[in-house]
Formats: sequence, structure tokens, C-alpha cells
Amino acid sequence: MAMDLNAKAAYIRGLMTGMEFDPESKNGKIIAAMMDLLEEMAATVVEHDDALDQVYDELETLDQDLDDVVSDLYELEDDEGNEDDDEEPADLYEVTCPNCGAVVTVDEDTLLSQDLTCPNCHAAFDIEIKDEEDEDEEPNSEE
Repeated sequence: MAMDLNAKAAYIRGLMTGMEFDPESKNGKIIAAMMDLLEEMAATVVEHDDALDQVYDELETLDQDLDDVVSDLYELEDDEGNEDDDEEPADLYEVTCPNCGAVVTVDEDTLLSQDLTCPNCHAAFDIEIKDEEDEDEEPNSEE
């Protein structure tokens, strides 16, 4: 089992005491000062380590909260886009602007509104919708 920094510093302090260490000698004063510094540094490192653990825990909580917000936000966007979750997305159509030639992608509601404006040149234009059935039929002169 690994000892933490405070325990290691206390162990060294115990060794000094057990050796009948003389803190009043020249060398003893230096070693005693180094021991005090070591204990102070160990306490500071442990304090910072505890604070860092707390920051990681709070960051994890914030990350989970942000994931929830993003999930809720995308659910709202999906709900606004489709009133019914089982409903297929609207078909999109490509329309070419007669003024500038830009290809515009529109949904069926916009296509049928006949208020089309090119996002490129801002020109308003009308479109003629032809049914595929009308194009396939040949004119009949006997009617």
C-alpha cells in the first residue's frame, strides 16, 4: 500500500526522532529546516490534489448537464421541424432561378406558395408545375 506525501513526511520525521537526531548542530539545523519544508510542501500538494479532485468532479457534472441541454435542444428542434415524430421529412425540390441561374432547394409548401424569391439575386419568380401524368399523355384529337 502506497503512502501519501504527508505519511511519508511523518515517517521521515519519526526516523529523525528515533535516531536521536540533534537539531541544534550545524548539520542538524539544515536537516530540520529541510524536514519542515518537506512537511509544508507535502501538505500543500495534498491540498491542491484534493482541490483538483473536486474540480474534476464539478467538471464531470457540468459536462453531463451540458449533454442534457444539447440533447433537449436537439429534441426541441426536431419537434419544431416535425409535428409528428412518425411523419416523414418533407420532400425537397430543386428550382432554377430564371434570373441568375442559381439552383434553389425548396420544400413542397414553399414550392406551392408561388412566392419564390431567389436567395442569390433576390429576384421574385413564378414557376409552372407540370404533372408527370400530363407529360406522359399524348394529345388526343378525338375528344
